[in-house]
Amino acid sequence: MSVQGRDGPVAAVTGASRGIGRATALELAGKGYRVFALARSEGDLEQLSVEAARSSLEITPVVMDIADEGSRRRAVAAILEATNGYGVDVLVNNAGYGQIGPMEEVPIEKFRRQFEVNVCGLLALTQPFLPAMRERRRGWIVNVSSIAGRIVTPFMGPYAASKFALEAISDALRLELSPFGVRVIVIEPGPIRTGFGEASRAASEEPSSAYAPYIRRYRRARRGTNLFERSPDAVARLIGRAVDSQHPRPRYTVTGPAKLGMVARRLVPDIVMDWAYRKVMGLKK
Repeated sequence: MSVQGRDGPVAAVTGASRGIGRATALELAGKGYRVFALARSEGDLEQLSVEAARSSLEITPVVMDIADEGSRRRAVAAILEATNGYGVDVLVNNAGYGQIGPMEEVPIEKFRRQFEVNVCGLLALTQPFLPAMRERRRGWIVNVSSIAGRIVTPFMGPYAASKFALEAISDALRLELSPFGVRVIVIEPGPIRTGFGEASRAASEEPSSAYAPYIRRYRRARRGTNLFERSPDAVARLIGRAVDSQHPRPRYTVTGPAKLGMVARRLVPDIVMDWAYRKVMGLKK
């Protein structure tokens, strides 16, 4: 299904300064969308805008901190003003981050921050664009989740919890908006070549407790997934195909390990999955 704004299709992409968001902004611009790229880093957005201009692509940078209400309001207002109140045809909710650590020790303020960015901020940004989509009876909400939204691994509890919540929000939105022709899809990437791992470590407490040796083993085990990493462009191309589809799937899983994990999650009992995680990550008594 192709969606059109007044001067062609309009898209907004959050977390567009790097990784999946950046690749998606370029992908949609290449497909003829007028793209608003939202992120906190003004410098990264300027670089993206310059790269787009070299290829004659239309990408407008919008500086926004998704966890800040005032910043969100200003970003929405800027997009509505630039589109004469039209809003967007496609909203790609990609902004988010993770953190590593045991649930026993995660500071509650950091746990709240995880949800403020990955869940509450996402929904608060989405809501203002929905009335116009409902009125036009068309539009797309693309929520970039993670395989962690369906499968939990040790020491990624806060991040997984936020992505599980995003999956639930997406299911509710998909059903509630279906009478109005607004499509909601979820993208579930596995290992992708981005700065996610470095950002997760930066957002996490350094292990210094009884869990420290297990977290170190966990990090070593995760390095093995690097062999299966895909480019952010693979996710961006998938998003581009999904919003062009007449019959989109509710969920799209990206990378071999993610697809294999989903099959295992459906077929393998929890007790066996737990044994496998303990074995691979050295979680022995």
